[in-house]
Amino acid sequence: MKRNWIIDLIRFSHSDQVTQTPLHLIRNHDVSVTIECSHTVSGYNQINWYKQTNGEGLALIGYLYATGTPQIEKDFQNKTGMSGNGGSRVVLTIKDLSASDSAVYFCAASYTVLQSCSTAIQKCL
Repeated sequence: MKRNWIIDLIRFSHSDQVTQTPLHLIRNHDVSVTIECSHTVSGYNQINWYKQTNGEGLALIGYLYATGTPQIEKDFQNKTGMSGNGGSRVVLTIKDLSASDSAVYFCAASYTVLQSCSTAIQKCL
């Protein structure tokens, strides 16, 4: 009885969604493609993109805050681009497709606290 309650709680407790389109994509080599990620999670301000090659773990491609420029990992800088707003929608572009781009691509929405750092300076009079 407890087990059914937990499953039902998980199934019905969260109405926010993260949506990735298209779900499947087949294209010829040397073309560029776009994959869109959108979310309806109130207050979440970042979208992350990941690539999973067959038999490997997830590799972070990059992320985009609600405000700011895309932060793309070094290994993906020449191959991918991102645009949009991490607070709601980010489009991943994969350029010049090749066999090495065959993978599963995941997106995730998250909440990140943005902070500015400052240094205290003491001056003797």
